[in-house]
Amino acid sequence: MASCGKQDTIIAWSCSKLLHGFSMMTWRLVMLSVLCQALGQDDKAALIIIDVQDCFLESGTLPVPEGKEVIPVINRIRSAYEDAFSMVVLSQDWHCSDHVSFASQHPGHRPFDEVTLQYDSKGHLCTSSSVPPSFPYAHACSQVRYNISQSLWPDHCIMNVTSGPTSSAIDSRLTRKPNDEIILKGNDCEVDSYSAFNSNGGLRHTRLHRLLQRNNISVVYVVGLALDYCVYYTSLDAHSLGYKTYTVADATRGIAVISTQEAVADLKTKGVHVIQSSSLAGLLSVSGAPAASM
Repeated sequence: MASCGKQDTIIAWSCSKLLHGFSMMTWRLVMLSVLCQALGQDDKAALIIIDVQDCFLESGTLPVPEGKEVIPVINRIRSAYEDAFSMVVLSQDWHCSDHVSFASQHPGHRPFDEVTLQYDSKGHLCTSSSVPPSFPYAHACSQVRYNISQSLWPDHCIMNVTSGPTSSAIDSRLTRKPNDEIILKGNDCEVDSYSAFNSNGGLRHTRLHRLLQRNNISVVYVVGLALDYCVYYTSLDAHSLGYKTYTVADATRGIAVISTQEAVADLKTKGVHVIQSSSLAGLLSVSGAPAASM
């Protein structure tokens, strides 16, 4: 009986050590998982390509200087890091032919003039000194809720126009894949939309945020046209919505030198990471997760 008691003690001690070892292993696995998450290993990344369309390129009505230079850079990014992006999204400016942002719809104004557009509490366009009663999408407002500054542009990126200077088509030189997602913006005739997330003034919202959430995206890389307008506002909105946001500077171009410099400085000040495409190798892993935090 004494020997049996000793044997039971040895077995109990062995089981205790085994359970302790198992517990320690489980704890280490939990800590490893937490550490991996802290390093961003579980993050999913999306490449967002902004408005690389005919109307913004060399033969378009609103050409971005050197805009075509972004195309080979974006194509190289896709070729080198295709497996690192959980999804690729392309935005497409998509205006009606009499859009409120077109100078042609504002008698007495020319392209690149600035006007103030007024909207009621429901976000509907009001007639004003800038918008005559003849404008089909405006109405007399009893009370103005929003005042939004609007640059007036040449007619551009008209919906369903697939050739010529006002074509809204995505440029054929850009690499495309069947599972790319397309986000239309600026398709509400009474309000412009620089950001691929929201209209100007935040009066309307595209489906981009819902799309990224549905795919568990937490990191975005923004490229395309133009750096001082649509890329800038998309990057700011992405950051404000909680995405870790990288703007890839050599995969973008701006309309004007000064406004581009100001946009880059403001993005950095507000917490958006402005990088060169050469930095992507250190940021992306083949699983689509940033390999390190910047």
